[in-house]
Amino acid sequence: MSLFDVKELLEKYKAGTCSPEELQALENWYESWKHPAAEEVEWQPEEELAQELLQDFREVRRRKDALFSGESRQTWWRAAAVLAPIIGIGAILWFSRPSTPAAGDNAPVLAVAAKKPDSKRFILLPDSSTVVLREGSSLKYPEQFTGSTREVTLIGEGYFDIRHQPGKPFLIHSGKVVTTVLGTAFNIKAYPDQPSVTVTVKKGKVKIEEEKGGKLLGILTPDQQIVYNPEKVETLPVKAEETVAWLRKGMDFNAVPFEDIARQINEQYQVDIRFANEVMKQCRIRATFEGTETLDKVLFVLCTVSNASYTISGNEVVISGEGCSDK
Repeated sequence: MSLFDVKELLEKYKAGTCSPEELQALENWYESWKHPAAEEVEWQPEEELAQELLQDFREVRRRKDALFSGESRQTWWRAAAVLAPIIGIGAILWFSRPSTPAAGDNAPVLAVAAKKPDSKRFILLPDSSTVVLREGSSLKYPEQFTGSTREVTLIGEGYFDIRHQPGKPFLIHSGKVVTTVLGTAFNIKAYPDQPSVTVTVKKGKVKIEEEKGGKLLGILTPDQQIVYNPEKVETLPVKAEETVAWLRKGMDFNAVPFEDIARQINEQYQVDIRFANEVMKQCRIRATFEGTETLDKVLFVLCTVSNASYTISGNEVVISGEGCSDK
């Protein structure tokens, strides 16, 4: 697809008239320019394109100098005709580069998981993607994903389940690597006091690059893991379920009082659970979760097994019911 085809599609995209096929073509072009090292598309690296444009510009300058050796109006228009295509190409590249919001327009949010053993923090991102942070870990992300990329910064360990958005790649900065989502669910471990960064894919596909220089380190598929440190890079076969077993810790409730479960949910999902009927607090619940469920799904299961109902208003949850008998 030529740059002029891209220009036409960009105009249709701005007007909201792109067909699904055209939107996919535009996404493929963007990815091929933004991420030149990936394997699943025929890429034209940004460096090569820049060199070609530079060479074209030099040629244009050479022609312009020759054309302007005369003073005629006709010569000036000839020069303008030569310059126009190059200026157009530059404009396409400039306006399609990832944009950076102005300071203060989209203040970053810092989410932190408590340092207590087996503590976790569930985060629902602005694009409906989800992240579960392990104890002592943190995630910085914007209030809204503006611009042409979705980017976050992880310190520690987190499990990501990313919603696909055509033409808007998701990037995680962690230590000395950048992980680009080409699929959905994966785990990243990048503690500042450890020399290595480990990325494990549970489902989908991710690409890992060095933070500085953008060197491609690997593209991972399910049950693959990459361990990166300054000395070497290893790609290993693993059982992803074992790597992310920390997600399920503390989420297997065997006859646990609803009040105790509520305290854990309060911390993990940053909500305040109240009981409309005090009797509900002592209702003993048997339920098992993966640790990646949304708050709605967790509450639905807990209330279903305890013959209760719930309402959510902001960060407040109210559990209603008549109580239940222990068996």
